[in-house]
Amino acid sequence: MDRFDLASAMACLEGVADHGTTAAGAVGESVLVRGMPAHQYHADRDALSCSMLKPLLVSPAHFQVALACPPRQTDAMVFGSVLHLLVLEPHLLSQEVAVFPSVASKRTSEYKEFVAGRPDKMVIDEPSFAEARGLADKVMTTPYKGRCVGKFIEESIPEATVYYTDPATGLRIRLRMDAYHLDLTIDLKSTRHSDPLAFLRDAVDMDYDLQAFLYSFGRGLYEGSQALEPFVFVAAETEAPYSVSTLSAGSTFMDNGARKYQAALTAYKACSETGLWPDLGTDAELEIEPWQQFNPKGGWRAGLASQAG
Repeated sequence: MDRFDLASAMACLEGVADHGTTAAGAVGESVLVRGMPAHQYHADRDALSCSMLKPLLVSPAHFQVALACPPRQTDAMVFGSVLHLLVLEPHLLSQEVAVFPSVASKRTSEYKEFVAGRPDKMVIDEPSFAEARGLADKVMTTPYKGRCVGKFIEESIPEATVYYTDPATGLRIRLRMDAYHLDLTIDLKSTRHSDPLAFLRDAVDMDYDLQAFLYSFGRGLYEGSQALEPFVFVAAETEAPYSVSTLSAGSTFMDNGARKYQAALTAYKACSETGLWPDLGTDAELEIEPWQQFNPKGGWRAGLASQAG
């Protein structure tokens, strides 16, 4: 297969049922699933995902803890999820989200009763929902390559799930692209800042480079192509003035993600085979790096010395 025909794939996957329809990929026992509910995807433990691999970069024990105790959903996470729905799957809003008709005060009985009555939905208050809607509109109208981001999203498969078998380790991997376009992969990020350098610092710390490589690599296996399509972060600030930037993953960013990917899979395979999942505990000697050395500063020292003299 010289080039995966995404247009044909999109056509054959139209009218997908709630549990998704699949299309076989080119290599690596890969398959594309469209319409898989988010809760079903995240509950899958038979295939490793990017979020599952990230703790392995800290230690195997951190992986085990994260697997047993998934993080609690914060207000920032809810806002990001609502933003994703508004941009990528607005038809699911009524099923997934409940809007509290006022400013949320989580200690009040009114708010607690509202949440308790909607156990299967994300709850966001009305001002925050209005904020997310405004940001979603800005995302859709943000220019990229001479067109609005919204046009690319309209031409994409939203929340496209791909499963594949890693050729080096034989491990089953899964990924979920925000927007699977013929010419690029789009990943929407709600962020503190969309400035490229500031975003980059957070991106490396939060292993977005691992995500960019894993998603691009998996897409390449599905399409039967060794050339990675562009991976573009749409970074949307969650506070005024709500800047939105389109930030493409460069070669060094992808290379760093590839090293993380290989390290995580190697660690998982070794720990699975031995049954050992070590933590960070170690025996080491601490030495100061040159940039960490203490250097006395302050004009007060010279003044104090002159007075003493």
